[in-house]
Amino acid sequence: MPTDQQKRIFLPPPKGIRKCVIATNIAATSVTIEGIRSEAIQRAGRAGRTSSGKCHRIYSEEFWEKCMPDHMIPEIKRTSLTSVVLTLKCLEVNDVIRFPYLDPPEERFILEALRKLYQCSAIDRVGNVTDLGRFIIEFPLTPNLACALIKATSLGCEDLLLPVAAMLSVEHVFIQSGVTQKQKDFENSHKTLSEMVGGDNDFATLSSIFEQCKSSDNPISWCRKHAVHWRAVKSAFSVEKQLRDITHKLKQLKNFPLESHDTSKNELLRRCLCAGFFSNVARRSIGRSFCTMDGNGSVVHIHPSSALFGQETNLEWILFHSVLVTSKIYVRTVCPIRYEWVKDLLPKLHDVDAYELSSVAREEITKEELAKWESREQTKQNSEAHEASLKKMQKRNDDKSISDARERFLHRKQQKLQNISAQQ
Repeated sequence: MPTDQQKRIFLPPPKGIRKCVIATNIAATSVTIEGIRSEAIQRAGRAGRTSSGKCHRIYSEEFWEKCMPDHMIPEIKRTSLTSVVLTLKCLEVNDVIRFPYLDPPEERFILEALRKLYQCSAIDRVGNVTDLGRFIIEFPLTPNLACALIKATSLGCEDLLLPVAAMLSVEHVFIQSGVTQKQKDFENSHKTLSEMVGGDNDFATLSSIFEQCKSSDNPISWCRKHAVHWRAVKSAFSVEKQLRDITHKLKQLKNFPLESHDTSKNELLRRCLCAGFFSNVARRSIGRSFCTMDGNGSVVHIHPSSALFGQETNLEWILFHSVLVTSKIYVRTVCPIRYEWVKDLLPKLHDVDAYELSSVAREEITKEELAKWESREQTKQNSEAHEASLKKMQKRNDDKSISDARERFLHRKQQKLQNISAQQ
């Protein structure tokens, strides 16, 4: 809290600013955006470092008391646990729920991580790590992206996906500006980059940026000309080299699968992305909106920064990399796909439930849980048998079935009469 040399003053926040601290003294003025009390208190120390001063907090005292947490929420409680759970599984720690985490996450987040790992075939139905799961853990990537890269490596076309994986691993590739005219110029530059690869695939645009910048004599100047962050692309170069070394090692393994292909590069890139991101697939719904196929049926829209923005009516199925929630749910980094590429993968999104994964996560199945599971399976089978019986009865009793049966009866009767008359 404020020292004797500091005074804390709460002011109503100006428009557009919710969490801001202005710490002032004779020597300096500091303006920082804060989200937790401990950081806000630490920053306030600037106001009394060399002499007495005032700390102006541009939010209400009620916001301080009720809304600001005391400390930062641990990362394990606010990020995806797929990599953590897969790492534990590879270390033969099967009881991932009761594992003594320093900051234990909620059970539902662990189950969600297990579900995602099962969907991308990193673990099997009883929770054992598969060969694919052991390949995935070698990459410093999300399981979805690692799975897509492994698919490309098995097809011998890793050069297509390595630049994409590297660019997706860094942030803020495109420069944005708060000045309207500058932003329009930047958007025109980004549009030109996407049109170089057909203007219909954001993943291909990222790959093209990577390759063009890498082959340029002056990459810094090239990035400045095309409104691209040089620091992000430079980081992607380093990531790509690391990923290439990993794929080279994997291809030397005896149990690494190798496949062949006879499709174009554009289609091959999208097929490999489908292998990893089939849970990020959406089908066009009403107007310019799309409906996700992950079981939630969320209505999403293509983000204006995408090359496919404005082409929605020409698209049927799309694959996306990330989601941005504002007044609408937007999907970013998008490419068009075909249903045939994901139709065998989509059922896996609904092929396992939390009950089975919970038992797998605890490495135990009690008699009560087993009885519940058997009861549920029996109920499911009885329900399916009842539905099949009803359908059969309905089929027997409709007008067409009755007419067909009458014709068959009359035909058999006529044949009998003909046989009798022939014998006489």
